[in-house]
Amino acid sequence: MGHTELAYKTSFDEFEVVSIVAEPTLNYNLFEAELENSQAKQIKIFNKLEQSLQFYNGESFRNQVHFQLANQTPVQRWFPYREGYSLKLVNAFIKELKIKGNTFDPFSGSGTTLLASRIADLNSFGIDVNPISVLVAKVENEQYASKDVIQVEVELKKLKDIEKSKEIFQTSFDLAEKVFNQEILQALLQFKQHIKAIQHEKTKMVLFVAWLSIIEDVSNIKKEGNGIKYKNRKRTPNGYINIEKERWENEKFPDNKFSFVKTNFSNRLEMILSDLKFNYGKCDKKPNIYKGSCLEFDKYFSDEIELTFFSPPYCNCFDYFEIHKIELWLGEFVSEKEEFRKLRNTGFRSNTNSLNHKLIIYRNEYLENLISLFEPQKLWNNNIPNVVRGYFDDMYTLLNKLYRQTTKNGYIGIVVGNSAYSGVIIPTDSLIAEIAREIGFKVKSIFVTRHLTTSSQQKQGLEYLKNYLRESIVLLER
Repeated sequence: MGHTELAYKTSFDEFEVVSIVAEPTLNYNLFEAELENSQAKQIKIFNKLEQSLQFYNGESFRNQVHFQLANQTPVQRWFPYREGYSLKLVNAFIKELKIKGNTFDPFSGSGTTLLASRIADLNSFGIDVNPISVLVAKVENEQYASKDVIQVEVELKKLKDIEKSKEIFQTSFDLAEKVFNQEILQALLQFKQHIKAIQHEKTKMVLFVAWLSIIEDVSNIKKEGNGIKYKNRKRTPNGYINIEKERWENEKFPDNKFSFVKTNFSNRLEMILSDLKFNYGKCDKKPNIYKGSCLEFDKYFSDEIELTFFSPPYCNCFDYFEIHKIELWLGEFVSEKEEFRKLRNTGFRSNTNSLNHKLIIYRNEYLENLISLFEPQKLWNNNIPNVVRGYFDDMYTLLNKLYRQTTKNGYIGIVVGNSAYSGVIIPTDSLIAEIAREIGFKVKSIFVTRHLTTSSQQKQGLEYLKNYLRESIVLLER
């Protein structure tokens, strides 16, 4: 076994468990100062909203609430997610709360909560509207016997022997020519056709996830901020410049582009195979994973839940379908623009593309008072007030359904970040706690894990409010 393989031979059971016992944080009331009228009003609202909430210092979770270390974590690293949290985080809560019953993730993403539950020998449920997330979660949480691992090895050997085809492959993705070098695109499409012909279903899906996971690496784009950016667009002291596409591709990619794609694909599959051989272990529990809206999870299963642990889209107008647009189109999860539009509209109302003319039923006084402080001329989209309202309307619906299906003394753990619009902070963690209390949950604690940054345009205006721009874990009890 080579050095690289040894580096990954870490059992899940050896992961360090972070205790969730923490000390209260400093009082979040900011020092007295002459503040702008809007900031003074915000602080008044925050003080009233948070006066009975218990905030704790969650610094020990700082590196657990995001996915930056996922590329070092067996199984989690199979597909590169920018969103999500670490396996260690879920392990900590499962162990500290002594969870023995069913677990659930209504935004299952790549399946971190499901994987942690499976390792802890718990039955789990997950649901997601993004078909890529559902696929990745299912493949990561599949049960692989020795014969399945051997089959993946066989396909890896076949992959390394594939030669460049003379056939011209087609795709319905109209931006493909812009997003990819032509030779690289043809190589990707050839390998996709090869994967489709694999008869062994588990192996086919493993190779498909490996193929999806290299798309960004061999493309002309990268996921950044609220969407995708072209790599040939460079920042300079005098602003952005565009490097001519063909020149940039010649500088970036080797001459043999088919071999370049095949090497990336083979390396990814070898890494997955290494995890299957040395890290995965045998877990008897297989999660139940559904494709659908989290607001309708009760249509898919009626089992009681002891722990729901999840990270919803943040109320920051990030469009997570836009981020995965290339994989959705090239992977044939969508084939028409209308299909892509409809998929966006099935998601949580966290961005302007997800508004679907659905009525806003739930209203919250604190939220309305904050929205009234928005300055319309500073909002980049007039729909933002209704995005914010829609977000908490959806959260109210979700928490209501969770309350009905959670066991007595069961828990809800929510990893979430606050956001800001036109100098007004939306304290999502506190608002979720308030909504949960209205429904009947007890708010056990809010762990403040780290403070967030904002755009340079808003930074100065939020100087006195920056402590409220934070990422937290809200812990509720039924």
